[in-house]
Formats: sequence, structure tokens, C-alpha cells
Amino acid sequence: MNSPLRILLALLFLQFAFMTSSNATDVVRIPAQYKKDTIAAPDPDYPIKAQHLGYQGQGIYRLAVNDKTGVADEVKVLRTTGHRELDASAVMTLFQWKFRPGVNHRDLLVVFQMTGWTRDLH
Repeated sequence: MNSPLRILLALLFLQFAFMTSSNATDVVRIPAQYKKDTIAAPDPDYPIKAQHLGYQGQGIYRLAVNDKTGVADEVKVLRTTGHRELDASAVMTLFQWKFRPGVNHRDLLVVFQMTGWTRDLH
């Protein structure tokens, strides 16, 4: 085998060896008990950067809900996931939640988790 072909094959092998697997599945869970009294409760997106870096975590967030409109006026991070990207995704999504009238606050658990087979960078 000539030298340029050998180098090309070696580079292709190295590129494959350091790639992140696409067999992993991202899961964002908010347990059902936290969604009671909601009219609209979308789940947060799992940021692509966080998926590629393998970020996972559980965060607890406090929503101060407007009694009249049912939307969150404020979202506080009570316990961080440990990753700014995951917390930002959760907070921005929680501002989109809408509750039935009369709910004035709610503490929630949001879980970001990767499942399945993953390959870490070496």
C-alpha cells in the first residue's frame, strides 16, 4: 500500500474513533406531578452542544406564577443541573408554561439524561 493511501486511511480511522455516537437518545423529563394544574407545559429542548458534550443533570426551579394570567413572572434556579446550557433551556421553557388561575408558585424537577450507548472523546 502506498504511503498517501495509508495516511488517508489512518486519518479516516482517527476521525471515526473520536466521533460522538448517534446511538444515544436524549431524554428530558418533568415528572407528571409537577405538571398538575397546567394548561400548557412544553418540555425543554436538550441543547445540541450539551448532548455532544455529554452533559446530564437534574435541576430544581421555582416559578412565581401570576395569579391572573397563569404565566410565570419569574423562574429561579433552586438547584442547578451543573451545566449552564441545561439550566438556560429549562428556564426559557418554563417561562412558556401556563397554569390555571389561582396557582401562585410551583417548584419543579427537570431531568436531562442521555440514554443508550455513547462514545466519549478520548
